[in-house]
Amino acid sequence: MFCSYKFFPVLFYVVLAVACGPRVRDNDLAFQLIVQDTLSIDFEGEIHAGDFRENQGIIYNYRSGEYLKFDSTGRELTRNSLPAEGENGLFYVNSIKIVDSGEVLAQSIKGEIGLLDRELRLKEKMFMPFPNGAMDLKRNVSTIEKWNNNLLLFYPGRGNKSPYTLGYYRDNYLLEKLDLNTGQSSPFLKLSPESQYQKDLHFEPPTALISALGDQLYFAFNKEPLIHRYNLRNGGEWEASIPLDPDQFIQIKGQKIPLGNDGTVLAEGEITGLYALKNGFAVTYFEGLENIPNQQLTKAPAQRLKIYSNKTGWASPVALPAELLFMLNFEGPDRPFYAIVNPIYTGQLKNQIKILKLHLQ
Repeated sequence: MFCSYKFFPVLFYVVLAVACGPRVRDNDLAFQLIVQDTLSIDFEGEIHAGDFRENQGIIYNYRSGEYLKFDSTGRELTRNSLPAEGENGLFYVNSIKIVDSGEVLAQSIKGEIGLLDRELRLKEKMFMPFPNGAMDLKRNVSTIEKWNNNLLLFYPGRGNKSPYTLGYYRDNYLLEKLDLNTGQSSPFLKLSPESQYQKDLHFEPPTALISALGDQLYFAFNKEPLIHRYNLRNGGEWEASIPLDPDQFIQIKGQKIPLGNDGTVLAEGEITGLYALKNGFAVTYFEGLENIPNQQLTKAPAQRLKIYSNKTGWASPVALPAELLFMLNFEGPDRPFYAIVNPIYTGQLKNQIKILKLHLQ
């Protein structure tokens, strides 16, 4: 169903303007965002993590411990619930990754890494060798990747060091590399020399996003408009840092004394998704909002999708509907992708979620 807007009236005007609006051009490319379909799936509660790959998606709710697998039409394939505690359970999972085998990696904030089989049963559980130093409760973070027979994880805190201390990411490794053969974890990947976190300044605590394809790994901090490329084959060697070059990305600047927001920032800019592609990568992000005296707030911070080609650079940003909670995937401008709709905008029942099937053309 192309350009079909029967799903819910609140999204009608926003999606209509995005999906059937003017095209945007850059490097002789034109992208138009199309809503191909709206999937309605019976599922109780909020979505705390999800992924989509090879025509199958996974969503997860922490409170019920329920995982649900669905296909590209919204048809339920299987579901299963796991307890939050115990040998056969996983605590709050906020990062999920479908791997080549069709099995699912689930990373919890307590340092558990679960491997779920195709029926979403817990097949194996591993533990990181030290506590998580950043108990970030953000939903759907991109903090785990599989490369060869290793897991790459954003999991700060090695040596009982706090990531909230000055210069932590400059002075320590960014990731952990967990060898699946031995179960041993080792520090991996150094900070780009071009990152703002090289400075001797206090910044708002970030979280990281990672995405890998082949031997290329992309890394970004959510509060810095800069994407870093590393070569995994060469031991994680840093290759380049690519500025996001957004029209707007509101930041709380680094400070000698950590005073925080001085009131000028209403909502920080934030990178919310990072997707490695065959010849580049894509990001989704919020632009943020400044706190301007006497301004009338009539809209949420703008959400954008931006695609980078290693040959031609950035394409123009594509506006995303403000009602999107987060995207589940992006595999390239020629492939459909899926995004969760924030239920507060839909008036829908608590036991059903909406997922948009989107496409660029």
